[in-house]
Amino acid sequence: MTFDLLIFPVSIWVVENKGDCFLIDTGMSGMARYVVEHYLNSNQVKGLFLMYRHSDHVGGIPQLRELLPDLPMLIDNREFPYISGRKPYPRREKPESLTFNLSEFTALDSLQAKEVLKQAGLIPVFSPDHSPGHTCYYHAEDDVLIAGDLLTTSRLGHLKPPMKAFTADMPQALKTAHDLLQTYSQTLISVCHGGEVANALEEMEKRKWYQKK
Repeated sequence: MTFDLLIFPVSIWVVENKGDCFLIDTGMSGMARYVVEHYLNSNQVKGLFLMYRHSDHVGGIPQLRELLPDLPMLIDNREFPYISGRKPYPRREKPESLTFNLSEFTALDSLQAKEVLKQAGLIPVFSPDHSPGHTCYYHAEDDVLIAGDLLTTSRLGHLKPPMKAFTADMPQALKTAHDLLQTYSQTLISVCHGGEVANALEEMEKRKWYQKK
């Protein structure tokens, strides 16, 4: 589901498998809870997968946890210093203002996380460096790469780089994106800020912002 904030859209995703539902990201405050309350049965929701810690991806956690206090929350452990507020993101002076207790999260490489990933039919794809632990999720059944801030799109659907002001290392982020799109060249790409893109590798290689990198 996409929430249009006028400045930019913010997407969160629901993956359904055998009657169970899994969220990917929470969006900003209240977004994930709204999705659960209006479109899902809360008993169906079995896990929350997070791409990384920026507020437009985890800002809905407090309200979602009020509704689903025991919901497993999974994230790459390279994001732990930023989730907890122990460190600021690269190129940032201060840690994020909204911090969390790490005991509430499960690392994606843990046995518990692997079981929840299997139940959801998702494969995590490590994809720095919009953030150090940025993770995409591949849904093989539908051949869709849920790509977060790997890239963005314009409102007309044109592929664009991730937002410069919030990207830790743009050259590395673009290299990661290009490498991934070579692997998933026939896959539909769904980004957080924008829409879905088919033939994303071809689109990326012909864009001036990539050619001039």
